[in-house]
Amino acid sequence: MKKRFRTAKNLITVAMAALILLLLTAPIGLHAQPAGDVASKSQQAAEVAHEIDSLDQEMGVAAEAYNSVKVDLDAISAKVDANEKRLYEIKQSLAKRRGMLNQRAANMYMQGRTSMFEVLLGTRDFADFLERADYISRIAKEDANLIERIKSTRDSVQLVEDQLSEQKRQQMGLFEQEEAKKAEIQVKLAERRNVLNGLNQDIQKMLADQQAAQRASDEVLNQQAEQSLLSAPDSGLAKTAMRYLGVPYHWAGAGPGECPTGEHKICFDCSGLTMYVYKLFGIDLPHNAAMQFNMGIKITLQQARPGDLVYFGMPPHHVGMYLGNDMFIQAPQTGDVVKVSRLSSRSDLSGITRFNKPSL
Repeated sequence: MKKRFRTAKNLITVAMAALILLLLTAPIGLHAQPAGDVASKSQQAAEVAHEIDSLDQEMGVAAEAYNSVKVDLDAISAKVDANEKRLYEIKQSLAKRRGMLNQRAANMYMQGRTSMFEVLLGTRDFADFLERADYISRIAKEDANLIERIKSTRDSVQLVEDQLSEQKRQQMGLFEQEEAKKAEIQVKLAERRNVLNGLNQDIQKMLADQQAAQRASDEVLNQQAEQSLLSAPDSGLAKTAMRYLGVPYHWAGAGPGECPTGEHKICFDCSGLTMYVYKLFGIDLPHNAAMQFNMGIKITLQQARPGDLVYFGMPPHHVGMYLGNDMFIQAPQTGDVVKVSRLSSRSDLSGITRFNKPSL
């Protein structure tokens, strides 16, 4: 009997020990799985964020291609408008000349002089006839030549106008292609951001904390740049660009009232920022990074001064303004703002240019 009791007691002891062991180990197991989920979600979030960065870069390239087509289209449109105005003036001149000729013919008819014979009858002598006949002949020839010249000019202008209209049609086709490409990238970007927003709330908070840390780092760099420019000579361009720190990036943005969607009162894309600031100093640049690069005087990094433009990619698809001390100001990408960045943080610096500018 005692043996059975001891056996039962031993079984209870073993069971209690197993239960205690289970209770002790259970919390560890419960926390281990979420920790694994966090690691997995973190990896997933990092991958999605990387894809978004890639799409942002692709969006930037597409935006610059869009700007290039828009610049060409605006130039062709201006030529078409100028030729249409010129053609209208020529037509007006032709109509006026025809009116003068019609009036002269009417006057001759009213005076009864409708032929050389009648002119002869109205002259005092043969010398008078020759003089009048020569005068009428010269007027007729001059008018005829003038009309021919006007017609020829009109036809030439019409030909040029037709050619330009065809170029404009082609440019509109390219413009529509770029619009479609831009729209496609925006859709993809929205999809990826939706995926990112749908991640675990803990991961969203972690990424938000990373973004906050990045903004704090950006602010420190902004302040360093402002201090650096205080003593920099000939830094009017750079100091002016610094006024726009924090302005939102938007494709095709070109300053106050020039945000394509009207989403912001002021916005910039990369070449829009440099174009706008240079315009304030009387220097006209096209709204395209590659075009700005081709227009500028090429210099080395060692020669660079605040206000020079720095380009990335080849052909350039991104541009910023050099501030000195390894810093440049830029309108970076979708979802970001105008800010100061380290030049050494980019591995795709492709050139630096300077423009002849008035005294600053």
